Amino acid sequence: MGLSSFESRIERLVEGAFARTSRRGLQPAEIGRRLIRGIEIERRVGVKGIVAPNSFNVMLSSRDYEDFEGFSSTICSELEKLATDHCSQNHYRLPGPVSVTLVEESSFKPSTFAIDVEFNEEENFMVGGFLLLPNGMKVAVEKQVITIGRMPGATVVIDDPKVSRQHAQVFVDQDKVILSDLGSTNGTYLNGLRVARTELKGQDEIVIGAARIVFVEN
Repeated sequence: MGLSSFESRIERLVEGAFARTSRRGLQPAEIGRRLIRGIEIERRVGVKGIVAPNSFNVMLSSRDYEDFEGFSSTICSELEKLATDHCSQNHYRLPGPVSVTLVEESSFKPSTFAIDVEFNEEENFMVGGFLLLPNGMKVAVEKQVITIGRMPGATVVIDDPKVSRQHAQVFVDQDKVILSDLGSTNGTYLNGLRVARTELKGQDEIVIGAARIVFVEN
């Protein structure tokens, strides 16, 4: 969604209120332009690509805040969609859902506003994913170590004589998901190759005994 379509949607959704307020005060499209500029200024380079901010506090004068009060939820929702779409089109990663909040700032003059831009990071947002097991179950890749083996009590139990009691493990190491063999007798295979320790990528296939496990990246 571009700025022009953002403004058109705002006009339709507030049923004329936008037209009345825009003649005397701040226009939502101005906020949209500043929000996108804030994304471009504050974006940063991460290990897996460009990361964009996702939390925005829009500080408005008392008069503009009053003008927008009746449809503030609509404006915030549309601004959130604008930011999300802009990041998607430019292949920016977001550390979590986009949040836009309107805040009254009594010291501001009418038509004057500022946007406080922040990164609100969800835990492990850079590495998220899950292991898709042969039975269709999913095991989330999170902070705890995922153990795979024949031993009861393992996170993923594989009842196969070719699988060692403690065969392999999957864990997060900083911003990477790691597969590590635990000295198994028959080995751990990734995409057809025997491995000791390696980073997992989306759609990688892990073979342990007769079990095939797929790593799915968020």
